[in-house]
Amino acid sequence: MVRPIVKDIFLLQQKAEPAAKSDLSVGQDLQDTLLANRDICLGMAANMIGVNKRIIIVSVRL
Repeated sequence: MVRPIVKDIFLLQQKAEPAAKSDLSVGQDLQDTLLANRDICLGMAANMIGVNKRIIIVSVRL
């Protein structure tokens, strides 16, 4: 699911919690959101879609 990108500085500055296996759906949401915004970003963290977990995704363009 494509989620809106969070731009609230206060929320983005919060210390993220460790991720667990139950957070796999967050990874899919990150991938969907990154793909939808591929023209403006190369990577995203979970807090950028409103989830305070230590998860990141990076798109490698060759």
